[in-house]
Amino acid sequence: MALRDFVGNEHAVRFVRLMTEKGTLPHAWLFSGPQRVGKRTLAIEWAKLLNCQSPVQTEGGIDACDRCVSCRHLSPDRPSYAQTHPAVYIVDTLMAAYWEAEEKAKEGETVDPTKLKPKLSLGINAIRVLRESLSHQTFWRRRVVIVDEAERLTEEASAALLKTLEEPPDRTLFVLVSANPWAIHPTIRSRCQPLRFRLVPSSVILSALKAMGLPDEKASLLSRLARGRIGWAIEAAREQNWQQTRESLFNLLNMMVTMSWLDVFRFAEISTKGVEEGDSESETSMASQRRQLEELLEGLMLGWRDILANAFGAHDLIVNIDWQPLLQRTALSPEQALKVLLELRQTFRRIRPPLNANPQLALELLALRTLAAISSPKVALQ
Repeated sequence: MALRDFVGNEHAVRFVRLMTEKGTLPHAWLFSGPQRVGKRTLAIEWAKLLNCQSPVQTEGGIDACDRCVSCRHLSPDRPSYAQTHPAVYIVDTLMAAYWEAEEKAKEGETVDPTKLKPKLSLGINAIRVLRESLSHQTFWRRRVVIVDEAERLTEEASAALLKTLEEPPDRTLFVLVSANPWAIHPTIRSRCQPLRFRLVPSSVILSALKAMGLPDEKASLLSRLARGRIGWAIEAAREQNWQQTRESLFNLLNMMVTMSWLDVFRFAEISTKGVEEGDSESETSMASQRRQLEELLEGLMLGWRDILANAFGAHDLIVNIDWQPLLQRTALSPEQALKVLLELRQTFRRIRPPLNANPQLALELLALRTLAAISSPKVALQ
């Protein structure tokens, strides 16, 4: 893969190409925008171009050859710990877990890197390891540091990274990637050149899925469910677990629209039933559980968006078109549906950094407020 194969956010591709050709690059960047729209992928492809030994001119502009030794060391499909380029450092919660496992291995513990789970946050130890790596000389054209999910940096890690950004090593480019840039330390944000990403149009996602060989019906459904997230659509096309996840979402949505007092605590229990279990004191286990709950809440928000669209009679805006029977028998007003949708959004924000609320309590509160919303008198929106 190279820049010429990147799908969506063409403005961002053009901009990094232009800056590369000019050769005057700010040393720190902030790629921000919705989740799964290609921010991390573009950062890796840009790092590939900056160190390509035989860059080529394409119709869209300069690009990596994708064949030289440097290019073969990088791939967006590999986990961060499996990237082997000596001048490109991908710092994320999975890499932080890998570095922690390395320290345990030095003490004699046996660690299987294929079973690593992302940590809840990016701590000071990850930045210390990064700074140690950057202290050595490099013979590559440019070193690139990609900090994925930069909003997960702890306060201590943010302070350490800020010091590095203010005194950057020679020929080193920093790319911070975030879906929630306002959670990043404001001084760090002020040191970075911003580049905003957008959701990818469904028609573009549909064309990309068809190019992968998906049948028209499946490609159409996935392009609608993706809601502009090209990364999610491509992953769903390669795997089948999204179908099982949708069945669970359908059952939870059905419970929410008929919520009773007996369902309030059952809702939280069922919501976490399929979530991977582990040591409740383990940060890695907690991080894995929270990420799965984030995906669950995103799916429920989409379902309630469909309920809201159905309440307004905007049937052409419904994404889960195969859930029409449930939507048709849901006798809720637009105001009631909107209240629940806003509560889902608040719950999603509560369990994510920097709040990191207790997921069980957050889900129980969501169930209580859902019950209050669907039990409230129907009032027409003005």
